[in-house]
Amino acid sequence: MTAHKAARWSARELATLSAYYPAEGRSVATRLPGRSAHAIQVKAHKLGLKTTHTNPAPKARLRGDALEEAIRLRDAERWSFAAIGRQFGICEASASNAVLIALCARRRYRPAERDRKGRLTPLGIERLRYALKKGLKGVDIQLRLGVSAACVSEQRRRYDRELISRGKAPLPPPGGGEAYSGAKLSSAQRKQVEDLFMLGLGTAKVSERAGVSKTSCIRIRQRLVRRLRRKGEKLPGCDTAGVRHVHAESTRFVTDEQKDLLRAMLLDRVPVRRAALELAIGGSTAYRIRDQLATELTSEGQALPSPRLPGRARPKANDPFWPPANPREIYAFRKLLGTMSFAEAKAHWQDTLRETRIAEQQAKPNAPLTFEEQLAKVASGEVGITRAIVRSHLEPRIAA
Repeated sequence: MTAHKAARWSARELATLSAYYPAEGRSVATRLPGRSAHAIQVKAHKLGLKTTHTNPAPKARLRGDALEEAIRLRDAERWSFAAIGRQFGICEASASNAVLIALCARRRYRPAERDRKGRLTPLGIERLRYALKKGLKGVDIQLRLGVSAACVSEQRRRYDRELISRGKAPLPPPGGGEAYSGAKLSSAQRKQVEDLFMLGLGTAKVSERAGVSKTSCIRIRQRLVRRLRRKGEKLPGCDTAGVRHVHAESTRFVTDEQKDLLRAMLLDRVPVRRAALELAIGGSTAYRIRDQLATELTSEGQALPSPRLPGRARPKANDPFWPPANPREIYAFRKLLGTMSFAEAKAHWQDTLRETRIAEQQAKPNAPLTFEEQLAKVASGEVGITRAIVRSHLEPRIAA
């Protein structure tokens, strides 16, 4: 299906535009049926026509109580501008313009200077260009200067062209190159994100590998799901609505090497809890793997050997750097298993914690030693154990 293309401007229309635009501005649309005010303004700009007519500034789509509610949803409820736009039946750009321009004065920022026609003055343009040179995000510039997103984009294009024509370095990317939802993505980046989704990866993993913000990945995924649904296809591990039921990989998963090590320890009669602690595996997962191993051995006519008791065991006091102490540390350790073997990841984990502990002690030389550190000093012979000092005033005595 071909896109609609506007009709060419006739000689009569061009003559009418040239004759009446300088005095009437966009109001000349009443003399040019079939031409919108925007089309007239674009054509006049291309022809180099200027006007002395003051056009009324466009009214914001959100005003009054609706604007106050939109600001509340943004600040208190943490809604996105896309969600706010859907709530009030406007586009995302209109929602962001209305909310950010209103918040500019409320956050005690100084709006960009404008003339009586509402156009940016040279001082206002200079302030906006300074923000662009600093690499601020578009939304941050809108909030600090009270301008629209289109104004920021137009000034960026003009300033970039001017710098290139003068042989200067172009402007830094918005956000200083940091991946965020408002950054413009290239076709190659979008293709890379789609390819990662087609491998069955989740949004967080795709964002990490592609270097694209999670918000942008979510939007690309939504469009990809709709496109696949029209073809009668779906994402791997998902249904036609895009709801995921099977994850391709996750830092929460236990690796195959951990499973093999756990099976070997169970066959060696190591209790389940002790083996799970040593391998940084959760208790429920370890028991589930134990049951699967027992079922396999039973089908082969064998039995899983009973563990050597006692089964429950705490981490050894002589190794304070292993195993990981909480779920957050466990997931951080499993992330290392994506590029290392279990032995390498364990050694790296212990070395990192040891260096961190040493750095903390050097930063606080007078900090009290932990019980494990005191035991280590006693074992090395650096300090000794003495008998308790007798405190006579604490000993009860009976007078003769």
